[in-house]
Amino acid sequence: MLNRTRHKIAYILSELGISPVMSVPYVISLYIPFTFGSCVAAEQIILLVLQKIILKSDFEMRALLQLPTAILFGVFCDVALSLYSSISFSEYYQRFFSLCLGICILAVGLSFQFIANISVAAPDGFMLALAHRFKSSYSRVKVSVDWLFVAVSVGISFMFFKELHGVREGTLISALSVGTAVGIARPWVHKYLTRWMAAYSSGEGELRETNEG
Repeated sequence: MLNRTRHKIAYILSELGISPVMSVPYVISLYIPFTFGSCVAAEQIILLVLQKIILKSDFEMRALLQLPTAILFGVFCDVALSLYSSISFSEYYQRFFSLCLGICILAVGLSFQFIANISVAAPDGFMLALAHRFKSSYSRVKVSVDWLFVAVSVGISFMFFKELHGVREGTLISALSVGTAVGIARPWVHKYLTRWMAAYSSGEGELRETNEG
């Protein structure tokens, strides 16, 4: 969760636009008297409810772990924004590097999370639910859903402020690249974990034989 929080903060600090999924709560937080983290938590709870609607009887009870995760993630977003508020990048290349770093961190983190097959964050659970429902891959669904979030945030932004907020080139780059990056990173992460587990199991076996001998 901490890596995901850092990823979101990297977008904000880059000043190139916030990530697609976070763009909706970000724009809403500019209009209503609630913190960004509160709006993030509310969005994730809504996405959890949508998972139940989409999956129906296929909905797994362990997905309810996304509820406390959503609340903690919202708190972490507010805390991280406060801690990193003094950081700013003056050069465009520095901001662009921060953006790319955030995308890479997220892609690798998501790959570990999916392979571990544990409860995921609500936005990812929502996309996995859509992938299951329409028999597609997470990577493809994420690209489509990210563009949907961008469209919604743009619409809300113009409705509230008559101008664009939160969405910039970094948002569009993320919408295009994160799903693809996960598709690229996941096989490599799976290969790494398979080798690591094999080496760990082999080491345990050798240690057991030594102790028995």
